[in-house]
Amino acid sequence: MNWQRFHPFNYLAGRIFLWFWLVLSVAVAGTMLLTENWLSQTELHRPPQHLAEPMRQISRQQPAFASQAELQRFLKRQFDGVWLLVRLSDTQVLNRGAIPPKLDPSWITELAQLQRPRLLTHRNYLLLGPALVRLGDEPVAAFQLRQKPERPWWHLAALPEELLVPFLLAVSAIASLILAFSITRPLRELSQSHLDFARGQLQSRVSHLAARQDELGAVGRGFNTMAQQIEALIENQQRLLRDVSHELRSPLTRSQLALALQQRQQDSPALQRIEQELQLLDQLLDELLTFSRLDTGQYPLDKQPLDLVELLQAILELNQLEADNKHQQLLLEAPQQALYSADQRLIGRAIENVVRNAIKYSPPDSTIRLQLQHAPQGWTLSICDQGPGVPADQLQQIFAPFFRVSQVREHHQGTGLGLAIAAQAMRQHQGAISASLTDQGGLCVRFDFR
Repeated sequence: MNWQRFHPFNYLAGRIFLWFWLVLSVAVAGTMLLTENWLSQTELHRPPQHLAEPMRQISRQQPAFASQAELQRFLKRQFDGVWLLVRLSDTQVLNRGAIPPKLDPSWITELAQLQRPRLLTHRNYLLLGPALVRLGDEPVAAFQLRQKPERPWWHLAALPEELLVPFLLAVSAIASLILAFSITRPLRELSQSHLDFARGQLQSRVSHLAARQDELGAVGRGFNTMAQQIEALIENQQRLLRDVSHELRSPLTRSQLALALQQRQQDSPALQRIEQELQLLDQLLDELLTFSRLDTGQYPLDKQPLDLVELLQAILELNQLEADNKHQQLLLEAPQQALYSADQRLIGRAIENVVRNAIKYSPPDSTIRLQLQHAPQGWTLSICDQGPGVPADQLQQIFAPFFRVSQVREHHQGTGLGLAIAAQAMRQHQGAISASLTDQGGLCVRFDFR
């Protein structure tokens, strides 16, 4: 398994997400560290009158109690809640177990030295006191301990500290993800439209991206303008190619008729050469028209069930004479039957173009092997020759129209449209065609019938 595919830094969305999450996490952590002292700061101020006055009355009376339990019952009648008792003689907290873990006992002992009531705010606690009473013969300072009113659940301060940091990190992660995908989603649309346009879908546009009013929208509108102009240029080029091919048909036919009449009167090598050139020109025009119709999607497909094995046998029989002239051997490895729904004329022409190329470019006394195999999605046909092959970096370019590979192939006559027609024929049938080099350096063309 290629783990590099799952590496987040290999994707723009992953990098944006991680960087923004890191920035937000650092900001959250820094804010929490900077405010740690503020959150834990203890404030001491005068209590409201309605709280201070009962405390003063108790201190003025300084009632005496025989036991700590009796004292607690008396204090709870005054103010409900937890009461902390500090013995003034040695500043010891008598009920130390009632002190919350986050409340420093030194605050209580220091407040016991005061003569007037004060209100101490420490984290989530309120400490009111002292109220002076007597426990037996010992003077005691009493403090009422309350908790601050609980805040609603949507207040962050109401969350426990152990949940606050994960909550903030989760919120920052979600915000970073939304930001990352909001940036990369239109870019993915643009990338997909580029790929579709490169595959020949000239009507491909970016509608959602172009509707944006930001810089990405400007990029999308620029792509649509470029695609529209290129589509218009290609359509004009295809129309010109089609019209020129049609217009050349008539003078070519008249020239062939005139040449035939002249050959009846006299036969000469010059006339034979002219006939060959006219035949080559006729073949070029025919392939130009075929390629133009395929490229513009105007070729009428007539799909019918056919047997690929019978089609291959018929093609090899038609080209056997040309192979025999070069002492070449055509070998077919195929099952007894291979049913496929296709336009027999178009698929047959695509296969024959590759077979004729293999015969043309292979040396004498060589073998051309055709292998038809069943595949999970249909059939695969491989046609491998023992010719000079092509450079590895030009294997995909050989299916472009008029592309010439090397000086070796330029010595052979041809229109340069055979493989281009084969590629267009396979696209019309939702199939694929590709090329590779054999171990001996020859060319191997593969058809994927789906």
